[in-house]
Amino acid sequence: MAAPEKMTFPEKPSHKKYRAALKKEKRKKRRQELARLRDSGLSQKEEEEDTFIEEQQLEEEKLLERERQRLHEEWLLREQKAQEEFRIKKEKEEAAKKRQEEQERKLKEQWEEQQRKEREEEEQKRQEKKEKEEALQKMLDQAENELENGTTWQNPEPPVDFRVMEKDRANCPFYSKTGACRFGDRCSRKHNFPTSSPTLLIKSMFTTFGMEQCRRDDYDPDASLEYSEEETYQQFLDFYEDVLPEFKNVGKVIQFKVSCNLEPHLRGNVYVQYQSEEECQAALSLFNGRWYAGRQLQCEFCPVTRWKMAIC
Repeated sequence: MAAPEKMTFPEKPSHKKYRAALKKEKRKKRRQELARLRDSGLSQKEEEEDTFIEEQQLEEEKLLERERQRLHEEWLLREQKAQEEFRIKKEKEEAAKKRQEEQERKLKEQWEEQQRKEREEEEQKRQEKKEKEEALQKMLDQAENELENGTTWQNPEPPVDFRVMEKDRANCPFYSKTGACRFGDRCSRKHNFPTSSPTLLIKSMFTTFGMEQCRRDDYDPDASLEYSEEETYQQFLDFYEDVLPEFKNVGKVIQFKVSCNLEPHLRGNVYVQYQSEEECQAALSLFNGRWYAGRQLQCEFCPVTRWKMAIC
């Protein structure tokens, strides 16, 4: 039988080693505790930083959302304004279109009415011409029959419509009021030229450069815009002071009028009303044919004695 082995026990460490091992263990625990505390502090700091970052991100998102909302509201306002402007523009265009259509309709109606009247006038003229030709042919046939029968023939009596004497014509109201008529000798009304009157008329005696230009540009109404009324009035004052003493040398002047009407038959006409017809006759004899401002004066008696009707 084998002999039993001898049991060995570890040696008991010395007190110095034991103390060293204990200190080492304490330092290890201290380092672990410090590491744990350090890790715990870092985690809290990181958590705080994460929270701060999240709050910043949330705030930025809120700002961005408010900015987006503001931009959206501005866009809505612009869109609403644009829609309103478009609506107003559309309404104006529709109104203008309606006005144009209405004008075109009226013009078309006027043109059709004018065409209808012209056709009626043409038809009436043709009918009148036909009736005249038939009447003339009838008279010729009648004359030939009378000649063939041996009866005396003479010119037929004129139609009743053509038996219009000068005394039957109505007086011209324009000549009666102003002593001048735009139609002159071509007027269909009667002009009663007075043989004597207290009023003397000198046609186109007062003239200025602007009035002469208007005379040349009767078909251009804008030509007189280059000449001011102040200049014309000053020239009238000079004319008034120049000629009135000459007229007063003949007799007592009751009225002295100068026409400022731009119509050719009234433009620059001078009316001088004396106290008596004898003074007016003397003025006519004195001034008719004389020269003033490079033009020969043409004087005549004027039927105007009431200026309220003559002045418009």
